[in-house]
Amino acid sequence: MNLLSLFIHKRTFLAIIFFLFMLPVPLFAAQYTEEVSTQEYLFAKGRLRDVSLENQTITIQQKGGQRIIVLVNAETELKGFEKLVELQGGNVIKIWYRQDKSGNIGLKILKPPELGC
Repeated sequence: MNLLSLFIHKRTFLAIIFFLFMLPVPLFAAQYTEEVSTQEYLFAKGRLRDVSLENQTITIQQKGGQRIIVLVNAETELKGFEKLVELQGGNVIKIWYRQDKSGNIGLKILKPPELGC
């Protein structure tokens, strides 16, 4: 093996390692899949208590008793349903939202599939 081929192999190896480490980075960006709160958004899970079609808000109640009102706008991602009117009181939903001076702004609302007969 001459010096040139060793250099090419080493460079190829380093390039492959670099891309393997860099490839997953965008995949871990804020996709609102983790059930945790971060500096960019907050997470909540609870039972749906109220849907206001007039105000475009939903209210959930968490197990600890805290009620959270979230504004739903055109940028809010809806999963498991297409329109607010489809939600029913008592549904367990997960919400990713950010706090703003005008209130809690919904980023993603997930209604898990209902299991049963």
